[in-house]
Amino acid sequence: MNPTIYLSCLMVFSVFLLGKVNAENEDEFVTEKQRLFSVYGDSSVDEATKYRNIDSLVTFYDKYFTRLQLKPDLNTRAHDLLRRYKEENARVVLVDGTPAQGGFWLPLVKLLIVQLGVEIASEGVKRAIES
Repeated sequence: MNPTIYLSCLMVFSVFLLGKVNAENEDEFVTEKQRLFSVYGDSSVDEATKYRNIDSLVTFYDKYFTRLQLKPDLNTRAHDLLRRYKEENARVVLVDGTPAQGGFWLPLVKLLIVQLGVEIASEGVKRAIES
């Protein structure tokens, strides 16, 4: 096969794959954002559900924090809380695969993360109403 045709086909295929990956990432971002917004933005959702979704919220923020348009003070608080959460999670002692009972700081940090999630969701509602 002619090298020019081969390289052209390879380039078109590469651009197609990159566009598809970018579209999948965008879909994943929008889907997860909507799911977390429905958890933390809805006051009828119980606290247990919010606590169960903390890991998802932390993962989402780590992955997409550059795409979230938060106020600088809220962004700073989020970074600080997530850093503390990861530090406390790293200190958790597992007994037969489950965390040992006790400990004061991790539940406190989880409470603060839930409150942060609610605050970020309410900020999103305010922006949606304003625009």
